[in-house]
Amino acid sequence: MAGTVLDAWVARKIGLPEGAPLRREDIESYQLTMLRRTLKTARANSPFYAERLSGIDVETDIMSLEDMRRIPFTTESDLRDSGPAMLCVPQKDVSRIVTLNTSGSEGSPKRIYFTEEDQELTVDFFHHGMKIMTDESDLLLILLSCERPGSVGDLLRQGLARGGTRTITYGPIPRNDDSEDAAVLSLMREMNISSVVGGPVETARLARGGADCAASVRSVLLSTEYVSDENRQTIEECWNCKVFEHYGTTESGLGGAMACHMREGYHPREADLIFEITDPRSGQVLPDGEWGEVVFTTITRRAMPFIRYRIGDVGRWLPEPCGCGSMLKRLDKIGDRAAIKRRP
Repeated sequence: MAGTVLDAWVARKIGLPEGAPLRREDIESYQLTMLRRTLKTARANSPFYAERLSGIDVETDIMSLEDMRRIPFTTESDLRDSGPAMLCVPQKDVSRIVTLNTSGSEGSPKRIYFTEEDQELTVDFFHHGMKIMTDESDLLLILLSCERPGSVGDLLRQGLARGGTRTITYGPIPRNDDSEDAAVLSLMREMNISSVVGGPVETARLARGGADCAASVRSVLLSTEYVSDENRQTIEECWNCKVFEHYGTTESGLGGAMACHMREGYHPREADLIFEITDPRSGQVLPDGEWGEVVFTTITRRAMPFIRYRIGDVGRWLPEPCGCGSMLKRLDKIGDRAAIKRRP
């Protein structure tokens, strides 16, 4: 099958026969089926969505993916103010709650709820998506939060283990801490680390201070925040390695979209998420190639589905087919969400 390893994974998830080619119409037919199911489940089980979707008749109003535009948006304010009312399962079925505090002094924190099945979806995505840049010969250093079961680093470790990739879970390193940087670089040299997953700023700082690690490092995955061209180039030049990028948020289930070996944009996790690019002021869906606000809908989550959720990040669809031959759509590099507020 042509395309990234995610194509084969998506084909299996949507129920195509083994070896059958993945087509856009297959993806979108599956997405529509799962969207309709999600809407019905959310309205039947969530007080928040019962009210928010009261004007939508799924049987007659949602006959195509374009009909999603009839569905009201969900916002961060909704999540802060009505989070528990968005739940679609009993509290006893929730296995993890992630609390995200606001940056200012005002406003309630955001709480995102997951069942074990919800977290398994992310582990499965990491298992297959990481095959783009790692294999059984690698020893990968995880510089993301991993101390708690179900944290992003822990889920990544589980996914990599299924593919036979060995990992060392170190955790995030603080900024401007020379002694911590030295400890990480010493570990990398001692263990001949071949792959690193971390934030762009911290990883670029390590690369500048430990150029000799280029002898072992082959690939790097950057995530958690916007990746500047400067940081990416620093890592590539200092370590002479391939740098991949990942886009995801806690609300999207931590995994969202992954670069393929072409490293020109991200392929979304289309069997679990539907992405849209909308005008932040009018709310209208924008044509491919135009920059706007990233909006996503979860179509396989149980505990807390997100329906047309305005995350606030800046993105666009790349209209040209990816050089890898993938049937999955392609997001351009995600921009700083503050740019939405700066738009005239």
